[in-house]
Amino acid sequence: MKNNGDLGRRRIFLALSLLWMAIIFYFSGQSGSESGALSSSLSEFLGLPEWMVRKGAHMAEYALLGFFLLGFFDTFPRRNMWLLSWGTAVLYAASDELHQMFSSGRTPALRDVCIDAVGAALGVAAMCLLLFFLQKRNGSQISLKKQSTKE
Repeated sequence: MKNNGDLGRRRIFLALSLLWMAIIFYFSGQSGSESGALSSSLSEFLGLPEWMVRKGAHMAEYALLGFFLLGFFDTFPRRNMWLLSWGTAVLYAASDELHQMFSSGRTPALRDVCIDAVGAALGVAAMCLLLFFLQKRNGSQISLKKQSTKE
């Protein structure tokens, strides 16, 4: 561990990541009619086409997952944790689509995994930016592997 502050941040972001994965799992387990009703209601409320609401939800949920995962993985003293964070989110997206095979009226779609991957990349990028600005503000207290370490 890099410092004592990382332990607290690690626990918080691990809890957020696991909680968010559970929420994604819950929504993925909804039947096609339940999922469609929720999307339809939200579509009417926002005044947007239903397809946009559905695909936007995919992107947003995985943007948050990518953000939380990098918050967690960045507390470890390794390089390229952004890639591990993104990869973990994409693997979870693929498993989520497989989970939908067992939900009534739902089918898995590679297109959704691609949308989820873009969302995860946006979330990881947002956390990278946040960590960068916090590092600039606080000196070297926040990580993004700013120094090369000899291993």
